[in-house]
Amino acid sequence: MAEDSRTPLVRPRLDQQPGSLDTLAKIRSNIRSIQVMLLVAGSGAAAIGAVVWLFIRNLSDAGILVLGIGVALLILDAVISWRAVGRALFGRRGRYGANTVLMAIVFIAIVAVLNWLFFWLSDRPDPMGWLRVDTTATKQFNLSDQAIAILNSVEEPIRANAFFETNTPQGAAAWQDTRDLLNEFRRRAPKGFEIRLIDPDLQPNLAVEYGITIGPAIAIEAMESRRVEVIVGADPRRGPQVFGETDLSTGLLIVSQIRQKGVLFITGHGERDITDPDGSEGYGRALQAIVRDNYVVSSVTVQELGRLLTADNSVAPAVIIFAGPQTDLIDSAGVSEASIIVEYFRRGGSGLFLLEPDTPPTWRDLIGRYGLTLGTGQMVDTSSFVAPSPNFLQLKRSNGQIPAGHQITDPIDVVYMPGTAFIGRTVDESTVPQADDGTPFIRQTLLAQTTLSSWEELGDLIEFNQGEDIPGPLPVAVAIEAIAELNQAPQVDPDGAFILTSIVVIGDSDFGSNNFFSSAKNGDLLANSVNWLARDFELISTRPKTRVFRELVLTQTERDFIRWTGWLLMPTLIGSIGVATWWRRR
Repeated sequence: MAEDSRTPLVRPRLDQQPGSLDTLAKIRSNIRSIQVMLLVAGSGAAAIGAVVWLFIRNLSDAGILVLGIGVALLILDAVISWRAVGRALFGRRGRYGANTVLMAIVFIAIVAVLNWLFFWLSDRPDPMGWLRVDTTATKQFNLSDQAIAILNSVEEPIRANAFFETNTPQGAAAWQDTRDLLNEFRRRAPKGFEIRLIDPDLQPNLAVEYGITIGPAIAIEAMESRRVEVIVGADPRRGPQVFGETDLSTGLLIVSQIRQKGVLFITGHGERDITDPDGSEGYGRALQAIVRDNYVVSSVTVQELGRLLTADNSVAPAVIIFAGPQTDLIDSAGVSEASIIVEYFRRGGSGLFLLEPDTPPTWRDLIGRYGLTLGTGQMVDTSSFVAPSPNFLQLKRSNGQIPAGHQITDPIDVVYMPGTAFIGRTVDESTVPQADDGTPFIRQTLLAQTTLSSWEELGDLIEFNQGEDIPGPLPVAVAIEAIAELNQAPQVDPDGAFILTSIVVIGDSDFGSNNFFSSAKNGDLLANSVNWLARDFELISTRPKTRVFRELVLTQTERDFIRWTGWLLMPTLIGSIGVATWWRRR
């Protein structure tokens, strides 16, 4: 029988029925669609959540939630697509990619650990100087030497209770700025400095306990003595800098019961106005600088100074300043103003004389008691001046005009003085009497002088007249330490020690005015003189400058150039390079 050539009929299995094949295909197709959907949704959610968390701080919690949802969707997609993930990770390309990812993770981990280590070291008390470098031009983030000296003098732990409302953008910005400042104090405090943020609306009992009625405010609290000083800040709506370094330093002085020294500006003779912060002739900026050094500053007449001179000297000021007097000292009701000032000096007081060439004779007689005289003409220096005025002196250490060796001028390299009188010496150093222990009655130290190409100009024309004009170099600033006036016996205190009088005489008052205070180191010369006279030698330094706002002012043409070059130049350049590279390879 011949073999049957027909193909035998094979019955398909149940799972290979046409209906079953269509269902499996649909499931596989839906799974691929779900995978793509999960990948897109997870990536989008993760990206949006990260952006919200990084840039919109008020929605940070929502950003973390969205980021978590995105990561969960990506993990679910990886579980569903485990075969594709396995091929991607363990295939040939996957191994290379895994090595690259691993190296990147290790590099990022090392950078993160080093960053955390340096942050931890710099955040510890009294960190090493090289760990914290302030790269700003004005050193606005560093504490001044004055603030550090005050912290070192505090003998107990301190807690700063900061009362801030941080639920507004202005309040949050103000707290951030204040927290940075408080952290600097914390790092430099040898006895400990704790910071506590308190919302007065959420914790009203604490606000009442510390006597806080208006905010923002900081209650500086001494932890052992429980003394508290409340400092009220500025309005956060006007800017984030609501507290300054001086505010906190003053609070520390009060709670530590460190007595603030007084500095008095003498008035009544046409002196400079310390209440004028803006006028070119005023001394408002000088006042602010002295207050920043934590002195109590006010202005009084000579008669009021006389009433302050009590027997125990408890309320006598540490320093008195004569800022450009224009009229003579007078006698009133039988009391001589000169005698009051002399009595203050005999009790160990200190004085800063800022005089001008036209200073009246009674003031010249006053400094004459200590072997000094004042020139009557303006100094002219053709070698070192501020162009185009030879009588606008430029005193530079590099020219030998600022000698080294005195605490006032050691941190100073350049000073500008317009219209300056010279300070002459009426006694020779070798003829000054000495006490039994060898202490000279008067010690005069040169602080600044003119160059060899200078003279005192007595006429209207700037030209040197032999025999009439006094040639330089001539002193323009002198410091005096005296235990007695000329032809007087030394004064002694109850312990038998000599009573020391300190005086600084500068032949110009313009250098400390608002117009020139911030020029070169003019402000440091005035403030250092006050520190030296008050015997706060640790405060003498070159002070950090105040924060400045640098604004770039452009014309319309310059703005258009920056805009269009930023939008078009770089994209066009990169695109052109890409096209050129493609054309060469083609």
